[in-house]
Amino acid sequence: MDNRRKTVVINSRFQYQYALLAAAVAVLLVNLTIIAHALLAGPPGLLLGGWNILLVAALEVLLIGGVWWGSLVSSNRIAGPVFVLVRQAEALASGDFTARIRLRKRDVFQPEAEAINRSFDILQLRLQRLKHLVGELEKLPAGESVGPEKIAQLKAELDQFKTT
Repeated sequence: MDNRRKTVVINSRFQYQYALLAAAVAVLLVNLTIIAHALLAGPPGLLLGGWNILLVAALEVLLIGGVWWGSLVSSNRIAGPVFVLVRQAEALASGDFTARIRLRKRDVFQPEAEAINRSFDILQLRLQRLKHLVGELEKLPAGESVGPEKIAQLKAELDQFKTT
């Protein structure tokens, strides 16, 4: 299953909130710096007139755009893995026990994905053992009773699943 994401915005609610917060903090810091320089620059203060104001405004707009884009890209490393996790959990729920979580190198939640994949491996192994035991039971000739050892093996495998 191809795991490359072609869009930056995967979870718009989360990512736009994240980007808005980062951009707001950047704007606040820039404006506080400008105000501090204006107040602490001495008697003439920071002279912002004409082209200086336009230059500061243009730089601030570029800063906001850069912070916005950087925040979206950064939050993609969070939203993307969550999207993959949900997609693979749905595949598992639909009966695909080969589903595994494969993340990109720089995505967050790598250790969590590995732990979940180990759990998927164990679940798949248990189901394979159950299928093997059922296959052995199906091979018994008609009318032959199932031995207590086979029932005990089957019960032991089933007891590994906590359902209540």
